[in-house]
Amino acid sequence: MQQQHKQGHLLPPPPPPPQHNQQQQAPPQQLHTTAQGPYKCNVPGCTAAPFPTQYLLNSHANVHSSERPHYCPVRGCSRSEGGKGFKRKNEMIRHGLVHQSPGYVCPFCPDREHKYPRPDNLQRHVRVHHKDRNKDDPLLREVLAQRAEGPSRGRRRRL
Repeated sequence: MQQQHKQGHLLPPPPPPPQHNQQQQAPPQQLHTTAQGPYKCNVPGCTAAPFPTQYLLNSHANVHSSERPHYCPVRGCSRSEGGKGFKRKNEMIRHGLVHQSPGYVCPFCPDREHKYPRPDNLQRHVRVHHKDRNKDDPLLREVLAQRAEGPSRGRRRRL
């Protein structure tokens, strides 16, 4: 069926919707890009999905390196200078919570012997060892609400 244009001219019928054929492939120029991105790790045997930016590919390269350039600033820590260190800066920052933590004690263990440096560690403990407890249990929420002393951590929130 043909459609009329405003000025009375006939327009050709719209093309039929594309048929989805399982054997259809993307044109060659699009094969190197995926939903993740065009930057692929070239290290033999690496199965990481392509990255959307060169920056993320460069960050990924750390997993193939033996370098650990980021060290915990706390003297005597096994991850401080001369110790093991970290491959990524964000890992070192997260580790810092171990030293600043108020200690998240499991409210469900009878002896209160399980103390964790980060709230996610306690949550994992509860999920594994206290399957009968709800993650929204008021006792657990109270312990998780503790905050380490010092500057604000985590995501910034808009006011």
